[in-house]
Amino acid sequence: MLWTPQKGILRCEHNSPAVASQLMPGTQITSGASASTKGAWSTLIAATAFDSYFMFISLAGLGAPNNAWRGAVDIGIGAATEEVIIADLLCGGAAGYGSTSGLNGPPKTWAFPLYIPSGSRLAGRYASDRTSFAAFLGIWLYGGHGSPPFRVGTKVTTYGTGTVPGGTAITPGASGAEGAWTQIISATSEDHFAVFPSFQVNDGSATAKTYGVDIGIGAATEEELASQYWYGTNANEAQGGPFPFMPTWADMPSGSRLCMRAQCNGALDAAYEASLHAVS
Repeated sequence: MLWTPQKGILRCEHNSPAVASQLMPGTQITSGASASTKGAWSTLIAATAFDSYFMFISLAGLGAPNNAWRGAVDIGIGAATEEVIIADLLCGGAAGYGSTSGLNGPPKTWAFPLYIPSGSRLAGRYASDRTSFAAFLGIWLYGGHGSPPFRVGTKVTTYGTGTVPGGTAITPGASGAEGAWTQIISATSEDHFAVFPSFQVNDGSATAKTYGVDIGIGAATEEELASQYWYGTNANEAQGGPFPFMPTWADMPSGSRLCMRAQCNGALDAAYEASLHAVS
């Protein structure tokens, strides 16, 4: 029998417009009428065209000058009674390509090795300090043929969510110094093999800064799993990142303590929040 080798992931599906007919990529979603309330679900993809193994997400257009707008995004699967498969991605101050008022820049982004079956409906919703406000949620799925050359999960667990739309308070080190490790979760609820961070600046008078965010595991003598996920702000409180936008693959057994630390390239502005999203 002639065996033809598979060529791996060949297809991409997304909810961006075919042409640049709008300022920012994705589907318009609207935050709830109060800061702690998520808006209605909005369909991102009505029925996926193929099995996918990797998901890339962006949130754009939440920022506004002289305001600290925090945000938290959910991704759901299914119709009518959507099941949350990714919860509370922190999207505060998300910039947007083509934005006006000095808010132009890269959006907030996340990426996960996550299996989504063909024919699935995917939806999104979010809460924000900026209430009843429309932003743009983009999603890209990769798969279609063969098998992925990496491990793939079916669930993302979020650790470190505070009162929506907030995360865990974290204090970066100033002027390039590393901040202290901040515990995000004392003991994970299950085994995980990949993780991706969220980070938002909660400040209404931020200046142009860059932030490097690290992920650690263990207690007292934390082992660094990932270093320098880079985020940025500008003088109009627009936030973007991180770069690189790839998850960190690492063995994180159930019961693991996960932590984060951060550094800033200048003086600190005000408050900062973080969380972790772990795949299983």
